[in-house]
Amino acid sequence: MIRAVIDTNVLVSAMISSAGNESLLIMAVNQGLVTPYFSLEILQEYSDVFLRPKFGFSAEDVDALLELLRLRGTLLQPTPITPVSRIRMMTNSSLVLWLGKLISW
Repeated sequence: MIRAVIDTNVLVSAMISSAGNESLLIMAVNQGLVTPYFSLEILQEYSDVFLRPKFGFSAEDVDALLELLRLRGTLLQPTPITPVSRIRMMTNSSLVLWLGKLISW
């Protein structure tokens, strides 16, 4: 399975046209081949952008896509960011371990 944070523009493109690779990504999410990862802030951004009048997406279509993402995806909880001053004091090995913890899934 593939885990992905999906850019808002990719989802907009998928909603505009069912003929592109972006719509294939949505199909892969629906089939459980790709697991989207998101935060509450990302979901809010998706909603805000999808509902812009210039796109003309119906509220029902927006709700359906957001529900698919919620059902098939994983909500990530943001963690506090380590202050830059502390990072500067880390040794190379502790910095590598800290970065590894940040990016490990």
